Amino acid sequence: MKPQESVEEIVSQRMEGDKLHRAIARLPEKQRRCLVLYYFGEFTYEQIAEMEGCTKRAVKFSVTIII
Repeated sequence: MKPQESVEEIVSQRMEGDKLHRAIARLPEKQRRCLVLYYFGEFTYEQIAEMEGCTKRAVKFSVTIII
């Protein structure tokens, strides 16, 4: 049985999710689209490159998060 999350954990996760969504929303449209297709749509670099009319390398660069 999975232990129940505390209110603090739930709030923290929600805040992190909101922060992520705001960061994604600030990206240029094409980069945002590539990132969403890759991470949430589970498309490959090759599939996204074909959809976007660009190279696989350009897609990979768009979805690579630099910390």
